[in-house]
Amino acid sequence: RGRVESLAMEWLKNFDVFPKTVDDAKEVSVSGGSVSIAVFFCMFLLLCTETSLFLTTNTKYEMEVDTMRGGMLQVNFDITFLALPCSVLSLDAMDVSGEHELDVIHDVYKRKVGLDGLPYGDVISQKVRSARDSTTIAEIKEEAISKKGCNIYGTLMAQKVAGNFHFSLHAQDFQVLAHVFPDRTLVNTSHIVNHLSFGMDYPGLKNPLDGEMKILDEGTGTFEYYIKIVPTQFHYLHNSEVVETNQYSVTDHFRKQQDGFPAIYFIYDISPLMVRAKEWKTPFAHYATQLCAIAGGMYVVAGQVHRMTRILFDHFRFGKTRLAPLPLGFK
Repeated sequence: RGRVESLAMEWLKNFDVFPKTVDDAKEVSVSGGSVSIAVFFCMFLLLCTETSLFLTTNTKYEMEVDTMRGGMLQVNFDITFLALPCSVLSLDAMDVSGEHELDVIHDVYKRKVGLDGLPYGDVISQKVRSARDSTTIAEIKEEAISKKGCNIYGTLMAQKVAGNFHFSLHAQDFQVLAHVFPDRTLVNTSHIVNHLSFGMDYPGLKNPLDGEMKILDEGTGTFEYYIKIVPTQFHYLHNSEVVETNQYSVTDHFRKQQDGFPAIYFIYDISPLMVRAKEWKTPFAHYATQLCAIAGGMYVVAGQVHRMTRILFDHFRFGKTRLAPLPLGFK
């Protein structure tokens, strides 16, 4: 039985791909130690980089034709008018289907803005109605002269078709406006788009108009923003939740006002294409394979570099090249 076990052990030794060398055959050197330290440092950096990539959640984007019909478009807005009072500002909306709504008040809120550009006072959640008596008109005119502004924000629900929404002076009738602004060039439409989005938010979503500032030093005019809305579905990695939302791109145009009162227009159109965004992470099997490749590749490359360096050193030092194979490891 012992002879059979011995023969089995000898047979297994034939498959050993990790031959050992005796300590007396090993040779260490300063250059080998230097290369080893450099290799360990580079390997550590690569391992940290690969681990960071493994822990990072990425987003993959796919594009396809949007086959969904109908539905509503949620518009989230937060805009600050720096020199127009809340009592004259209104939100109006219309689309190609014929829907036209003036002075939208549902889910629309206003706050007065001081000369420092910051909102103050109570939130106004109801329509400021037209008042024809001289006292109310005088108060509105005083606010306009003092350059007090208005922060208007909220949510607008519209049909998912091409259309526009705009901020105008329709909160008051024409006679009141003519008394408050006898010179229409004094209607300063300077504004800041604090936020504008279409639908729910998701990680990585960018809204191009957030923080956009338009300042008029003199004169007046109408600002027009042309928006292309792209329907988007966002799929989370760790649950089955799907966010139905929208991205958009925008260009803008300024038109000097000649007739009527100026306004701020947001003119949008719906893209026929839809973007599908999905979260994903690097599989653990790929991560483990990369770690093995880094360790093995660095060891082999560093060994070859050390070998060539030593051959060149010996060639210039002794005038000849030692081509004898080196033992395993860095020597």
